[in-house]
Amino acid sequence: MPDRSVSPASVPPTLDLQLSWRGAYGRLRVFPDRLEAETDYQRAARVSVPMDAVSGWRLGPCDEDAVCVEFVTGPETFRVLLDTSDEQLAALAVRKVLGPPLAD
Repeated sequence: MPDRSVSPASVPPTLDLQLSWRGAYGRLRVFPDRLEAETDYQRAARVSVPMDAVSGWRLGPCDEDAVCVEFVTGPETFRVLLDTSDEQLAALAVRKVLGPPLAD
């Protein structure tokens, strides 16, 4: 029987990827049922990605020696910068929660 005294907010992430690179910050936290992401890449300040508004995602190179997970919402795209060595792991984790990426 699951322990109902443990709230979802207290469950640690199953994966926590982050990168600070050339003055930019990106973080992707993966939980069994959701994602949390923060970024300040190409932005004036660090923001949390509004995951409830995400309509799709894709992953690919975005700068020298880095990849971006792009979270697409209606009005804008949020780019979360990650290390190239984390690309495949991030793709698998995001796909598990959000489904397949957007077509190129």
